[in-house]
Amino acid sequence: MIIAGAGGHSLEVLDSIKSFSFEVKPVFFSEFKEGNNQLTSVYKLIHTQEEIKYYFTKDCKFFLGVGNPSLRKRFLESLERIGGEYQSIRDKTSSVSSSAKGAFDAMAFTFVGPETHLEKGVLINTRASIHHGTRIGEYSEIGPGAILLGNVRIGKKCKIGAGAVILPGVVLGNEVVVGAGAVVISNVPDAEVIAGVPAKSIKK
Repeated sequence: MIIAGAGGHSLEVLDSIKSFSFEVKPVFFSEFKEGNNQLTSVYKLIHTQEEIKYYFTKDCKFFLGVGNPSLRKRFLESLERIGGEYQSIRDKTSSVSSSAKGAFDAMAFTFVGPETHLEKGVLINTRASIHHGTRIGEYSEIGPGAILLGNVRIGKKCKIGAGAVILPGVVLGNEVVVGAGAVVISNVPDAEVIAGVPAKSIKK
């Protein structure tokens, strides 16, 4: 299997995978010649699509080891085009409702409540909570410890900062960035950057 990414988040992905099997021997993909030293000293690091195709002949499964929404989208789509099969993560310590829908990554100690719908490639990072009826668009990143209360709507490729709180029923457009620790009390249009308590627009 391949983990697409070779930075800090890929270490956490590796831990989640290992919680199910200590026999895991992944290969890491990076567009850069160097990766995290803790990885490259133990695991093989590859850099080209030709190398990816070779490993896909043995095992076509891959995981996303990056958090950035644009990178998640690019890696997932490019690896699927050459025959890869995206594997979503459900860490053993995560709590995901049986009625939650979608191919998303739920990292350590996350909560995903009932009747939620998370589109492809969404990342729910460590200790984040997604409450009932919430919908999240493709490739959005929910930062560590963030809380999305009931019936929130998040667009595509959004970045919700660590510890941010989004109040019930709030709607965020596509590619919105929410600063760490922000409290979002009202709707936000596409491509806004917001921060503060309560959160206000700081730039487009």
